[in-house]
Amino acid sequence: MKNIVFLFAFFLPCFAQAVVSVPQEKAAATTYRAKAFTANYVVFRNGKDLGTATIRFADVGNGRWELVTNTVGTGIAAIAGVEVNERSLIRWNDGKPETLDYSFNQKAGWKNKQRSISVNAQNKTIVSQDKENTYALKYQPGILDRHAITIAIMQDLSQAKRGDLRYPVADRDELNTHVYRLVGNEKMDTPLGLLDSVKVQRIRENANGKTTTLWLASDRQFVPLRIEQKEGNGDVIEMRITSLR
Repeated sequence: MKNIVFLFAFFLPCFAQAVVSVPQEKAAATTYRAKAFTANYVVFRNGKDLGTATIRFADVGNGRWELVTNTVGTGIAAIAGVEVNERSLIRWNDGKPETLDYSFNQKAGWKNKQRSISVNAQNKTIVSQDKENTYALKYQPGILDRHAITIAIMQDLSQAKRGDLRYPVADRDELNTHVYRLVGNEKMDTPLGLLDSVKVQRIRENANGKTTTLWLASDRQFVPLRIEQKEGNGDVIEMRITSLR
């Protein structure tokens, strides 16, 4: 059961939202921005159904956008009541996505795990909360949470950026740079049809056998068609798209 909960926590990893002061964004009229979408996925573990997931990206007004991923279990995971919710609230800072708030809420039976990040650009502070632990991190422009990286990758690919893509990320207790590398192009047979995709992999300094790979649709604003993670123990967890609107 512990393994099932951990595997659900990967995809894409609740707190009471505080009122956020949103600084005015700099003008960037020619900059591409990801458009709203809702995508549904089936989640597999080693080729067997583990659950379903929905990713929704929407304009919530006042210059803010919301990325929400909801994953629920099927089979044994459903019996255990496994559900994972991630939410990123972002703004556009100098034409790039930047996290304002992030929350992670995982439920499994009687257990509940929560994490949150709150960014205040005006005060140049980041507060990360993990259970009873609170961490104060230094703000930097363009900071992201691990969940919102998907939007940053989509935007960069849509702007024809290639090579290594680097993103400042507020992890639990420190700031890190996450690096993703374009490794090729592939045609993918999906429920949406045969689609061209760009294959991207995360580059880790100490991978220990772990790999993260994304296939993003070239003609669907680079929405993820498939996300795969190989764990050091040999487990393979993946999400495959079933519908997009």
